[in-house]
Amino acid sequence: MIPQMPKQRIINFGPDYKLSIVDEQNKPDRFELAVFYKDRMVEMPGITDQESTVTRFRTTRDVQCIMKKMFLITGKMPENS
Repeated sequence: MIPQMPKQRIINFGPDYKLSIVDEQNKPDRFELAVFYKDRMVEMPGITDQESTVTRFRTTRDVQCIMKKMFLITGKMPENS
C-alpha cells in the first residue's frame, strides 16, 4: 500500500506572500503552517513558532486567526492558488 501524502493548500496574499497549510498526518483537524515571502520560507513572528519557519498542530480556529493576521500584515485579501 502506498502511503497517502498529506493534503496541502496554498493561500496567496498578494504577489509576494503565501501561506502553506498542510494536514498533520494521524492528527485529524490539525494543521502545519508555513509562510513564504517571494517563494522563500520565512519566520513570521506571531504566526510561525519562535526560531522556526513553521508552526504545527494548529486547529481550524488557529488557521482562521493566522489568515486574519496575514491579511493585516499584507493588506491583501487571501486567494487560493
